[in-house]
Amino acid sequence: MKKFLSALCLAVAVAMAPAFVATPHAVAQEAGSLQAMEADIEALLIAHAGDPDAFAAAIEEYVIASGDPELAADAVISVLTRPTTDPEMKVAGGKGLGAAIALIGLTDPTAAANMQAKVEASGDTVLQAAVAEGNAERTASILRQQQQQQQQQQDSTPETPVSPN
Repeated sequence: MKKFLSALCLAVAVAMAPAFVATPHAVAQEAGSLQAMEADIEALLIAHAGDPDAFAAAIEEYVIASGDPELAADAVISVLTRPTTDPEMKVAGGKGLGAAIALIGLTDPTAAANMQAKVEASGDTVLQAAVAEGNAERTASILRQQQQQQQQQQDSTPETPVSPN
């Protein structure tokens, strides 16, 4: 009986192992664990080593997709302000965080302001400048997009009304 139960436990453990080993990204974020998010940011840093543009985009996407963008910002700031972080990747990550703050500010200005305050509280001038640059670039992009949409709406309006006849 012991052998049977041991074999059954082993079979269940083997069957369930992939579910525990490959915890989905969203599940880690749902847990709201700063340590899990820091591990995610470190993984993004490693995955995009040598490609600052891809890392910036990954950080922006991660923070925006997060269930708790303020906690995600904490994780990004924590990882990027470590002395071992490559300076070029710190700037790229800061730009990605700044872009995320700009987008989040459209729907949740309070969260965006809190995230910006956390960047300022870090005391890291390189990170602060990178976040400001990323924020300015994304804000300019948003404004251009809004202007294009307004222009398209104006262009689609007929100059003379169509008569019912």
